[in-house]
Amino acid sequence: MRRAHWLILVTGVVFVAAVGLRVRSHLAAVAQSPAVTSRPAGRAVSISEPRDYVANPWVDPSERENGPKRLISLAPSITEIVCALGMRDRLVGRTPYCTHPPGIEQIVEVGSLATANLDKIKALEPDLILATSNSGQVIDSLTKLGLPQAAVPHNTLEQVYTAIEQVGRLCDRPKTAAALVAFTRSDMESLRATARRLGLVRRRVLVILGDLPVPPRPVWVAGPGLFLDGLLTAAGQYNAAAEAIPVSQGEIPLEKLIMLDVQAILTFGPSRSDRQQEDMYRTWSQVGPIPAITERRVGRVGGLEWLSAGPRVAIALHHLLTTLAEVP
Repeated sequence: MRRAHWLILVTGVVFVAAVGLRVRSHLAAVAQSPAVTSRPAGRAVSISEPRDYVANPWVDPSERENGPKRLISLAPSITEIVCALGMRDRLVGRTPYCTHPPGIEQIVEVGSLATANLDKIKALEPDLILATSNSGQVIDSLTKLGLPQAAVPHNTLEQVYTAIEQVGRLCDRPKTAAALVAFTRSDMESLRATARRLGLVRRRVLVILGDLPVPPRPVWVAGPGLFLDGLLTAAGQYNAAAEAIPVSQGEIPLEKLIMLDVQAILTFGPSRSDRQQEDMYRTWSQVGPIPAITERRVGRVGGLEWLSAGPRVAIALHHLLTTLAEVP
């Protein structure tokens, strides 16, 4: 549970055709050879980033006035969905982990799923409170207070689309939600095609839900079914934790980690200086034979905000692909 807050933390064809003014991102040209050895190790790869619909939403013109006037979000992924549906100005409460889009910090904090301030939530007089499907205790408390609430799924990649559609229905913006799902699926398909053209070596990749700790200790990782596992598959990689943990996320002790033949490691957290990176490789090399450490294949995808299963999953896949392409 120590990082669970970050993971609390098609029908759009008609709508896609209607969006004549949509600004589409185009993928940069990449090497056509399927062999990764044709590209020098560590060379920067240019992959165009998909549009950020959270910061720059598209709203169906017929739905611009629709939806609750006062919304509270109890998860970063939900905050981003609400904003991507064009209702940022309807948000009156958020968690301290809701950090995107820029400026969202001006909205009142009401605590997280584990620390929700029910008195503050009630005082904000929300028309609707949105939480994730694992927030049973909070939902029960809100129900006892007679506050309007709903929970949406948040775990798998497919559930990201389901959550967008559900929030769209709850907020009377189903056309906008369907278009957002269609746009996101299209961006994901484009990036899958890019992954194939890059010809990345298929490796056993371990996704750390945070940073690689120094000094070394057991790591919390993405398991089978988590949306990050889906992103790895889209990138043509294999989740090294798939046979180590049977759930979507969990802890792997060091003695088990060295048996997984981990060939690359992806992390999320603050940037490391060159000296800190060297210290990390040095200390982890003492744990045991881990190919990702000995061959220096540890890459940082981004900050902790990318551990949220929201409408920026295509951008997360873009960051993941870029990182994989730049490791040796």
